[in-house]
Amino acid sequence: MTFKRRNGGRNKHGRGHVRFIRCDNCAKTVPKDKAIKRYKVQNIVAPEGISYFTKASVLDGYHLPKIYLKERWCIGCAIHKKKIGIRSRKDRKNRAPPEEVRRRGPRPVGQAPRPGGVGGGPGGVGGGSGGTGGAFGAGGAGGGFGAGAPAPNVAGDWPQN
Repeated sequence: MTFKRRNGGRNKHGRGHVRFIRCDNCAKTVPKDKAIKRYKVQNIVAPEGISYFTKASVLDGYHLPKIYLKERWCIGCAIHKKKIGIRSRKDRKNRAPPEEVRRRGPRPVGQAPRPGGVGGGPGGVGGGSGGTGGAFGAGGAGGGFGAGAPAPNVAGDWPQN
């Protein structure tokens, strides 16, 4: 019998068994390698309420923490939520991952600037592949701190109990 996909819709390749997880939408059990997974980062406060928090905050430059969620769906729920789409027979042969969409606009209101300004962020965000040099304080290798700035919690003013 012919088959639809070379991988059978899974990422198992050589493993005999993969543990099951629950779909976040319908609680159906799905093999972990077959589930559609997306990592979502969002503000704790809705965008409308950020201005109230910044006005009421005692600390200048304090930015609200974010929520980091790993969402997992079964195939049916992922299609229903339009996280993935059904591809044509020809497009199913394309095994390249989809291009990531990156926002390159101004920073959202209420988000604090990165320390050190333009230097390379974690993983080279913003400054190419980590900026110049390879030292930690020089902005290289994902530093993001200014050339003369010490690493966080190393300056000695942080209580280290």
